[in-house]
Amino acid sequence: MLAALPLSTSLCRPARAQSRGDGHEPLTRIDDLRVLAMQVKQQQRPLLLFFSLPGCPFCLEVRRSHLAPLAVDAGRGPLVREIDITSRRTFVGLDGRNTTESEFAGTQKVRIVPHVALVDADLTPLAEPMIGIGSPDFYGAYLADAIENATRRLRGR
Repeated sequence: MLAALPLSTSLCRPARAQSRGDGHEPLTRIDDLRVLAMQVKQQQRPLLLFFSLPGCPFCLEVRRSHLAPLAVDAGRGPLVREIDITSRRTFVGLDGRNTTESEFAGTQKVRIVPHVALVDADLTPLAEPMIGIGSPDFYGAYLADAIENATRRLRGR
């Protein structure tokens, strides 16, 4: 299993938030976590949670270069969802109650972005989270390895 990428200056903290203004839309957001959990179980695909912050250039890079291509490949790979750690946007949690993206990020102990977590239907981690961008040249390879390991672990191989 991969260890978390080393933290470096390639990360953002909420105090540095700026307006997005970059013209790039976020990835699909969570509407009902219970529905996603059923999809994870039925399709045997991990859930990739991308925790981000508006205005974070490193989040933009991870979204644009690594996660957007995964998200359009709807039939394979992980189910990709983005969570803005400062957003008051609500969705239905696993317990059936409404929560905000910000509250959810807090329950997942996310304080630094970009933060990529691969989880199962119960939100149990399937791989170490990828926090920040420790080595931009190898980020794609680390992500592919984490997804492969998470998928294998989910399927019990």
